[in-house]
Formats: sequence, structure tokens, C-alpha cells
Amino acid sequence: MPKQDRRIRRTQRLLKESLSSLMQEKDFKDITVKEITDRADLNRGTFYLHYTDPYDLLKRMEQEVLDDFQSILEEFQSARKDSSLLPILRPIADYIEENHEICKILFDNTASHDFIQQFHDFLKKNGLMLISQQYPNYNLEYFDYFCEYTTHGITGIIRQWLHTGMKQSKEDLLVMTDKMITTTAITLLQIDKK
Repeated sequence: MPKQDRRIRRTQRLLKESLSSLMQEKDFKDITVKEITDRADLNRGTFYLHYTDPYDLLKRMEQEVLDDFQSILEEFQSARKDSSLLPILRPIADYIEENHEICKILFDNTASHDFIQQFHDFLKKNGLMLISQQYPNYNLEYFDYFCEYTTHGITGIIRQWLHTGMKQSKEDLLVMTDKMITTTAITLLQIDKK
């Protein structure tokens, strides 16, 4: 049984890599199952054992990345000290660095805006939890503004980093992002006290 699982994982990985590679060359809407399977050196029947169409494959790729982000956040959240988000941001940046091709495609994907919206939802859900732990008296009316500002900012930072070939030092980028988020949170707390 483990051999079959390994073969299935390998097949799915090949199909994902093929789709990723093709998305770097052409618009997603123009990619066919035949192109994906030809690139993966698999037959079309094998594709249909796992996915219904290229959109299904893309959706599953998106969900895997979001699930990985959630797992990272849950694993490293306890390592957070003071108000710094670095213990959480660092493993997420490591993941993006290690999976830069798929992340670049997903953050740039024009075939579906679902990934970006789901990423924003992920940030908002987890941001509320982190903010309420760090600042228990935080005004929830301001939280939506905070989320809009920070989720779009974080997405923009990730996109810029990927677009520039990740030339910016990861550590500098992390420190900058951490300061931007915590400064915004503190600013909103000060406004609330006025």
C-alpha cells in the first residue's frame, strides 16, 4: 500500500509541476490536459484518475499552499515573543522561497482570483487571533481597516519579492514587514485611545 501512495504522490507532483511550467509560458485558459500530460510524460487517463480538468488541478494546488501556510502558522505561533511576528513570518518566507515557482504562479494567477481572496481570508482569520492575543482591548471596528491595509500590503510585498527574483534579503524583508504590521496595529490602538 505505501508504494501505491508514493506513486500517487509522484504522479500528482509531476502533474502540478507540468501545470506550473506551462503557466510560465502561456495563459492558463489556453492550457489543455493533453499539454499537461505530455509535459509530465503521463497519459490523459492518469490525469483523470486524479483531477477533472486543469481548473481542478489548479484549485488543489492553491488549497495545498493555503493548508501549508495554516500548518506553518499553527506550528510556529507558540514561538512568538512580545509583539514580534518574526517567528511566524520567517517559516512562511522560507516556504515561499523553497516553493517560489508555484508561489509566483499562484500570486500572479489571473485565471482565478480565488487564491488571493482565500489568502486574504487566511490572513484576516489568523490576524484576528494574533491581534486579540497581543492586544485584548483592540477595537474590532478598526480591525477590518487594519486587515484590509495589512493583507493587501503583505500580498504586495510577496508579489514584489517574487517579481524581483527574491533579490531583497529575506531577513531585511521580514524585519520590514514585521515593523509595518506592528506599527500599524499600535497606531490604531493610539487612535482608539484619543
